[in-house]
Amino acid sequence: MAWSVYLAEYATKAKCAVVNRPKRITITNELGNAQTLPDDKGQFEVIPGGPQTVFLGLGPAPGKLVDYFPRNIEARYIEHPEIARQIEKWDSRIPATMSPLSPEAFTPEMAGKCTIIRYRPGLKAFPSFWGPLTARTATSRLQPGTTSKSVWLPLGEADLLSKELTAAFEEQGYTVRALDREQLERSPGTVLPDLLQQETPELFLSVNFKGLEPFGLGFNLLREAGVPVAIWLVDNPFNILTSVKSGYWKEANLFVTDHSFIGPLMKYGASHVTHLPLATSPRFFDQGGTLPDHAGGLEDRLVFVGRSEFPGKNRFFAGLTPNQLLLQNAVAMLDEGERPHFHWWEEHIRAQLWPGNNIRHVGIGAEVAGYTWKVRCLSAAGDATVIFGDDKWSIINGITADTRPFVDYYAHLPAIYRTAAATLNITGLQLPAGLTQRHFDVWAAGGFLLTDNNPGLKLFPEDLCDPITFRTASEIPTLFAQFKHETQEKSALRDAWRQHILNNHTYAHRITTILETIQSP
Repeated sequence: MAWSVYLAEYATKAKCAVVNRPKRITITNELGNAQTLPDDKGQFEVIPGGPQTVFLGLGPAPGKLVDYFPRNIEARYIEHPEIARQIEKWDSRIPATMSPLSPEAFTPEMAGKCTIIRYRPGLKAFPSFWGPLTARTATSRLQPGTTSKSVWLPLGEADLLSKELTAAFEEQGYTVRALDREQLERSPGTVLPDLLQQETPELFLSVNFKGLEPFGLGFNLLREAGVPVAIWLVDNPFNILTSVKSGYWKEANLFVTDHSFIGPLMKYGASHVTHLPLATSPRFFDQGGTLPDHAGGLEDRLVFVGRSEFPGKNRFFAGLTPNQLLLQNAVAMLDEGERPHFHWWEEHIRAQLWPGNNIRHVGIGAEVAGYTWKVRCLSAAGDATVIFGDDKWSIINGITADTRPFVDYYAHLPAIYRTAAATLNITGLQLPAGLTQRHFDVWAAGGFLLTDNNPGLKLFPEDLCDPITFRTASEIPTLFAQFKHETQEKSALRDAWRQHILNNHTYAHRITTILETIQSP
């Protein structure tokens, strides 16, 4: 065949393929995004049951169901109102043998007796509507396990707070089941029903939505099974919410380490938000830890432990830079002892915080301003400082500290805090009133803390905070000189802080708050 003839024939076939390609209907989903709705039979899941059939969603082409499910065509159906509103003449294509059913009438008893045919894409299009109904279908077929004094934690051993929460719950007589969070997020519809048939826990506790997939099916499965779900947001809540694709979080019991987010979360629809600061674990920080080989000579030094930036920062804020005029103003505020934190940036930028990623335009400003604040503080602290962290610290202009490699949080930090003359805390600006682990762990380990001023310190007695707090970076050398050597004042202040922390701010105190909150009306 001549090359020109081949090309002509290929072009004709390609044109036919384009013409014959099925045109999918596109709708606007729950979050206001465009979403295509496929209409082939494979999009429907059949869950066998009794003779009566209920369709959970008819798909964009309900007329095709006569061919797909000829034996189930005399049925009831539930559909999201937006489907009929957005798809032209959708109502007229519903088989005459089908009649509508209200979501309220789809009781657990009905769900357990009927054959259910579910349109799968509906869950991602309108998860707040379909999540509870899908979960009701799954739990109606369970033989639930007996209620036990147990807590489910979807955390790996290396995850933040895993060891602390496990220890605190076990000390109060709970059995802790550590769940594979990635498996839960990937397949909640199969993993959770299997687990629920073994036992019904008293609590499912997620940190930063770990173990809960974006569309809320896992949350709804647990709720339908009678398991309380608590979500502890230990970082900026709105940064975390960028990964959540359903409004289910508004119905959850939320706990925030920074009380200044309670109002904004409720403004966006949250029903239950409770302040729950970080804390310490006496099991790990009361007299624990040993010094690693690279932690010598700390007795007269100021220690800082931390990363130059959080893991994945460049990916999270990819392509974004702060407004330069606002950044100049923010940097000037640092010199005056003011804090250009997340809420300050939000006030000036006024981005929608959820849904979507517009929050990152606020967050990048707070992140860069916070980095600037951290560099200024470490530069001011001078060569009397030892930094345990990443290599980047050693190449930043102005920082003359002795930079050393990372240390293990549990094995080494308690001993480092206890040995150093003092530990420096520099609070980031993503959490306007947030506290760090240092505010609790340093004192519990028998160390001495110097910290920047932020509204979160109101959690503690004023007479304890005032002597150890600085407002500007330039104050750090003088403050450290005051507490570099052991004095009666320093010893008394350390003892008072340590007693206050152990009496009021352990993870045992925090889980008591969680349990009391979820049990209250």
